[in-house]
Amino acid sequence: MKTKLAVIAISAFLAACSSQPNKVEKQFTDASEISAWDTQGRVGIRTKDDAISGNFNWHHTNEAFELNIVGPFGQGSTELSKTKDGIVTLKNSDQTVTGDNAERLLFSQLGWRFPVAQVKYWIRGLPYPFSEARIENQPDNITLPKRIEQDGWEVSYNSYMDVNNLELPRKIQVSKPPYRVNLIITNWTVQ
Repeated sequence: MKTKLAVIAISAFLAACSSQPNKVEKQFTDASEISAWDTQGRVGIRTKDDAISGNFNWHHTNEAFELNIVGPFGQGSTELSKTKDGIVTLKNSDQTVTGDNAERLLFSQLGWRFPVAQVKYWIRGLPYPFSEARIENQPDNITLPKRIEQDGWEVSYNSYMDVNNLELPRKIQVSKPPYRVNLIITNWTVQ
C-alpha cells in the first residue's frame, strides 16, 4: 500500500512539475499596438513569368523577421529573414544570399518586386506610415480597411478574423501589375 501511495505521489509531483502554466494572451485595442506576431496560412504569388502557391509561416518582431514559404507537398521552399543586426538572408532551393535590403535581394535573386517594408503594416490592416495612402473602409465597419492604395500598390482586404478581441486580416490581396500576392491567414498569434 505504501508503495502504491509513493508511486501516486511521485507521479503527481512529476506531472505538476512538467505541466506549464497557462499563457495569458496580451489584449490589444488597436492593430498598431502589435509589435510581434506569428502568422500561418496559404499564399499564392503571381509575377510576370511565374505563378507559385504554397504555405507560409511568418515570425515577426520589431528587430527581426523570418518568412518561410513552402510549395505544395513540401516541394521547394523560400526563406527570407532579417536578424536584429540588419542582415537579410534569402534561401531559395540550394542557394543562400545575404545583404542588407530584403526588397533588393528578392529582385536580384528572384526577379520579384515586393514592398517588404510596407507589408509588415499592410498585413495588420494598417497603411505604411512613411508615405501617402488612400484608404477605403469596410462598409459595415469603418475602423477596418477594405482597400489601401499606397506606393503604387493596391491592398484589398476580403475578410477579417477575431484575434484576442481584435479584428485582423484573414484574406489579403496585394497587387501591382504584373505582381499579385494572395494571402489566406489561418492563424495569428500576437504579442
